[in-house]
Amino acid sequence: MSYVLAICLALCWGTAFLASKNMVEALPPWWSTFFRVMAGLLFFIIFYGVRRKNLKCPIKELWRPGTIGLLLILLPFAALSWGQQFVDPTLGGIFNGTVPIWSFIAGAILLKGVDRFTWRRALGVTIGLIGLLVIVSPTLSARQINTSPMALYGCFALLIMAWSYGLGNVLTKKIMVDSNAVSLEANTFYQYLLSAGALLIIATLAEPIPPLSAFSGKVIVSIVVAGVFSSAVAFLLMVALIQRWGATRMASVTYFTPIVAMLTDMIFRHRIPLKAEIIGMGLVFVSLWLIQKKVEEH
Repeated sequence: MSYVLAICLALCWGTAFLASKNMVEALPPWWSTFFRVMAGLLFFIIFYGVRRKNLKCPIKELWRPGTIGLLLILLPFAALSWGQQFVDPTLGGIFNGTVPIWSFIAGAILLKGVDRFTWRRALGVTIGLIGLLVIVSPTLSARQINTSPMALYGCFALLIMAWSYGLGNVLTKKIMVDSNAVSLEANTFYQYLLSAGALLIIATLAEPIPPLSAFSGKVIVSIVVAGVFSSAVAFLLMVALIQRWGATRMASVTYFTPIVAMLTDMIFRHRIPLKAEIIGMGLVFVSLWLIQKKVEEH
């Protein structure tokens, strides 16, 4: 059963990038992000409502879901939506695959313990960064910058997405997991509620409201895929898998996210991955193996 959950989680995470690309081709990026978060919020309203979960959260504790929501929902979703305007879904998946690298760096600084510094892990981070440079090397070429200058900024937005996820994963342990001040259900609900409220304000001020004609069947399906399956359902699968495998082993699912993103890009957009992307992704996988390999106690 655990392996079925892992496969489903990889599929949920990996399809988010094609769905996001479909959305930003029809909707402005801030509105695209808002509708994705709203889809997830509506899912949790129904899901927790049917299960009659207590969603009370003291006002003084709202900073907890607010902080995690900023780092795991609002900022990375918005960065992905903006970046996917200029790059392909495959790149989004590969950048997402580097999240454990940034989680390790943040964890080594903030948590110590299991994420403590070792030379092997330092080597893993170095290899991962080299892999990233290989991946973006075609975008950094003078010819590509002249042809598509915004692609470089798109890659930087995806890097912000990965940084935000990495820091958010670490702070989730300090703010959410290690605290009983707010239930898991309430914390998740308010993460989406606060993020949706903030995004509605930002989108209204920054972009025109998209017309109804923009919501084709393809866009609506993409909103459901990105907001419900790739976000809300993925969160529930992740929690279930952590309970069975633990957080470190669960993180191995990240290995398959770029592969799913690449396959969906090939199937639905007929895009063949570049050689640099394949080589860079291989280096990132080596990096993840070195970072996540258990450190022996002395």
